[in-house]
Amino acid sequence: IENLAELGIRPYVGADVQGPIITTFYYPEHHNFSFQDMYQYIKERGYAIYPGKVTDADTFRIGNIGDIFPDDMEALLQAIRSISY
Repeated sequence: IENLAELGIRPYVGADVQGPIITTFYYPEHHNFSFQDMYQYIKERGYAIYPGKVTDADTFRIGNIGDIFPDDMEALLQAIRSISY
């Protein structure tokens, strides 16, 4: 969450109510952002993010459970950092 915040990607809920399974983020506030482009770019690198269908805002979700390790989260973060909006 902190690393994505450095990229201007804010969580949908505050840390005091954030759950451990799925983290929902607002879309970046950049005029060139496209969820579909971001999704495809990340998918091509072996990761998946999910659209935020359960909110009234433009959001996407990242799963935090399963066979996921710190190196996996760092690689996903690097993929997101390398996207040029």
